[in-house]
Amino acid sequence: MTPSAIEQDNEGNWDMRLFPNRFPAVEKDAKCSIEFNLAFAAVGSHEVLVETADHFAQAFDYSVTKWLSIFQLWQRRLRALYQVQGTAYVHIFRNQGYRGGATLVHPHQQIVSLPVVPDYIERRISKSAFDQDEGCQHCRWVAFERDNKVRILEERCDSILLVAFAPRFSFEMQILSSQHMRFDELSNEQLLAVAEMLSRSLKALARSNDNPDYNLVLFSTPPNRYDAKLWAIDIIPRIGTQAGFEWGTGVHIVSMPPEEAARTLRSHWPD
Repeated sequence: MTPSAIEQDNEGNWDMRLFPNRFPAVEKDAKCSIEFNLAFAAVGSHEVLVETADHFAQAFDYSVTKWLSIFQLWQRRLRALYQVQGTAYVHIFRNQGYRGGATLVHPHQQIVSLPVVPDYIERRISKSAFDQDEGCQHCRWVAFERDNKVRILEERCDSILLVAFAPRFSFEMQILSSQHMRFDELSNEQLLAVAEMLSRSLKALARSNDNPDYNLVLFSTPPNRYDAKLWAIDIIPRIGTQAGFEWGTGVHIVSMPPEEAARTLRSHWPD
């Protein structure tokens, strides 16, 4: 019932399958009739990555090899979609559970190419950019977390897994690079390290919070657009609720400090 595959790992008994979304948020031939620069056509591509043929699979049970295969596919799609004229940003995300916004139970992700770089992404990049007086903000942040040591959960092969300093939800985690790289530039060795950290973090999150709903989001700077090369994977548990304060101010109130969340996650860390 799905469109033809863009790619899948086997012709018959496939395990991963990528295809165009039947209900896309953006389309190749989208038009816009609104004038005065108030809007633009939602031009782009919207793809669905079915992670497994097992309808009841849980992401925290995926092997490291499974995550490595998913990351390698991410790299292929990033490279391919940025070759399409008009693509400004490629967004990859996974919604888990009702509170995470998942409309289908079967394990899947979505890959969306956009004709603009969203304002949020622009701000995120600018906050990590080089400052004439203080140097590279990204490198200063990594050094701060390493010196602090409280929120870092693991560090492997130029990548760091930590509990977010200013989380939007309790137990929010990030995997980020200590080097200036885009995600599509990571070697297989580096991808393997990221896969190991993601696998362990999802297991610890499930154990410590009774398998909560969450969002998994890739942030990676577009090629040939910014001086800084950056990437991160955000693990955003939907623990708690965004209400009037959060929606009205953009400021998030969380019930658990990140330092306490780090201690809790460590107590449930896989061997």
